[in-house]
Amino acid sequence: MKAWRAETFGEAVDVLKQVEVPVPAPTGDQIQVKVSAAGVGLPDVLMIRGNYPAVSAPPVSPGQEVVGTVTAAGPEADARVGEKVMTSTLFAAGFGGFSEYCLATSRSAMAIPKTFSDEEAAGFFVPYHTGYVGLVQRGQIRNGETLLVLGGAGSSGSAAIMLGKAFGATVIATASSEEKAAFCRSLGADHVVNYSQQPIHKAVRELTGGAGAQIVYDPVGGSAYESATKCVAQHGRIIFIGYGSGSWPKVDPLHVVLKSYSLVGAFAGARTEEETRAHHAHLVELAEAGKIRVPVDKVFDFGHVPQAIDRVAKGDMLGKVVVRL
Repeated sequence: MKAWRAETFGEAVDVLKQVEVPVPAPTGDQIQVKVSAAGVGLPDVLMIRGNYPAVSAPPVSPGQEVVGTVTAAGPEADARVGEKVMTSTLFAAGFGGFSEYCLATSRSAMAIPKTFSDEEAAGFFVPYHTGYVGLVQRGQIRNGETLLVLGGAGSSGSAAIMLGKAFGATVIATASSEEKAAFCRSLGADHVVNYSQQPIHKAVRELTGGAGAQIVYDPVGGSAYESATKCVAQHGRIIFIGYGSGSWPKVDPLHVVLKSYSLVGAFAGARTEEETRAHHAHLVELAEAGKIRVPVDKVFDFGHVPQAIDRVAKGDMLGKVVVRL
């Protein structure tokens, strides 16, 4: 089968190559999936660069999330051959989604919302499960709160905007351009801060009458986090999701104590199977009710996977980049 692999770390357009490899055979509770479409995310950029904890050495087989058909199952797998599913892949073990077939665990195979196309389904699992864990399970979002979403135009940020609105929050998103600001508004953001024109913390303070945001959803880190600490409400929560800026936040414990806010880690992989399936059922319900969706940015064909990943690396996307097989 055809698959995309990187034998050395670097930029996707330089090191990612299409190769012929054997079709992987599932064992244990694994399933083999014939890929229809695969989502592209920042973790794909980071793992190819050698800056992702789950992939410590090449070769790299990127592609965290796919939609496709189960074509084989291990003896312990709870999945039916012929079933169409969305799932996260075993990319860290070398069986990522930018390939004709990939491997996943049957416990990560989930039903697809009836209203979704393959492209939408391919970009749903990681952003929305991460968003649900961050905002609902760990952040305990409440109706009427103010939510600040850093990096609102990315796949993580766009999911957080829509989830925030679905749970009754007033959403303030950040963006680096007027085009991205307009995109965030189209997703339902009540306010957007163009941080190329004004500091995030000053704008949020003005928008909230000085009170600040009760929840900060941070997939960015770096200087965006530092600005968010200046406008998080007293007793608020900053949810750590990722480091799209290239660096994790530098925490000042004294500031955390004096301002009395919480730093909350959120990792979708830390859940039980029962929690994962319960969260997914709620997300499907929201999707089928039209309250959340996947804003597909651009669909690349299988021959242009490096260019798809490069689009995410450059931050050019509005929503989710997808590869269609």
